[in-house]
Amino acid sequence: LLQAKGDLDGAEPLCRRALEINEAARGPDHPSMGISVGNLASLLQAKGDLDGAEPLCRRALEIREAALGPDHPDTGTSVNNLAGLL
Repeated sequence: LLQAKGDLDGAEPLCRRALEINEAARGPDHPSMGISVGNLASLLQAKGDLDGAEPLCRRALEIREAALGPDHPDTGTSVNNLAGLL
């Protein structure tokens, strides 16, 4: 909601916290981590922090490729997100 309202600075710590909670509960390679990491990357991209967003986009892609395979639609979303960033 904060991101949708344009409060990117307020949204960032919450997005990071959600990622930490998800990683602690499910592990760093769980498929849902691709979503959490991708959300943070998207937020950083919206803030103009492309250097911060790129490694997260790459991590989301790696997680999804490993967990879901290279031809899964969610992996394709991560490929598209990285391409849009570059």
